[in-house]
Amino acid sequence: MKSAQLFTDVEITIKEISSNRSGLHKHHYFEMIYVLEGTGVHNINNNHFTFSKGDVFLLTPDDAHTFMIDSPTRFCIVDFTQSLFAKTAHRHEKKMDMSGFFKRLEYIFHNHHNISGNIISEDDRPLFDVLMDQLIKEREGQFPFQEIIVQNIVFLLLHFIARNIQQRITSFAKQENPKSKVHEITSYIQQHIYDKELLKIGNVAEKFNKSPDHLNRYFKSETGTSIKDYITRYKLN
Repeated sequence: MKSAQLFTDVEITIKEISSNRSGLHKHHYFEMIYVLEGTGVHNINNNHFTFSKGDVFLLTPDDAHTFMIDSPTRFCIVDFTQSLFAKTAHRHEKKMDMSGFFKRLEYIFHNHHNISGNIISEDDRPLFDVLMDQLIKEREGQFPFQEIIVQNIVFLLLHFIARNIQQRITSFAKQENPKSKVHEITSYIQQHIYDKELLKIGNVAEKFNKSPDHLNRYFKSETGTSIKDYITRYKLN
């Protein structure tokens, strides 16, 4: 299997596929795929998802994927690494340091393949489409502040993706066990794992409309561990 490499912190390409199958390969970076036109099946880690115009996929490092197309297909592909969201002093147009915020999104991106492939809701799709159009325009020209605008557009797109994934994971958990809030609590902890203030037991309890003592007892009865221990173990992992 081929392993693709990326030698910059972001690369935006338009890719056309006309043959029935693209080669199976994996990446050592993140990849966002936006379907400009076409239909087919996207195989991600041996999970098969149909796609059509406007669908969005997110691949994480070491994901393996390939396409089987039903009609001529065009993608806008955004490849990026974590360094896209960190400041680099050697550049003339300094980017904003968003590395801390990106860390809060990573756990979602690494644990989303248990939901269906396309990850943008119909409600969010119109704005997502506008942002993708602007990102493509930035790619095709040379404009002032281009680097920071690209960074911010990609960051905003990723937040839309993260929100959609989180909402669907939470909805799935409620369907599996409507009375249990444990998944919502652990998701909240993971999302804010680098924010000490939001992870204070009083703030977590307030978020879920419980007293600190009640929340601790409930969490331990459901998981066998305290919230404090869960936070510590998650950080170590």
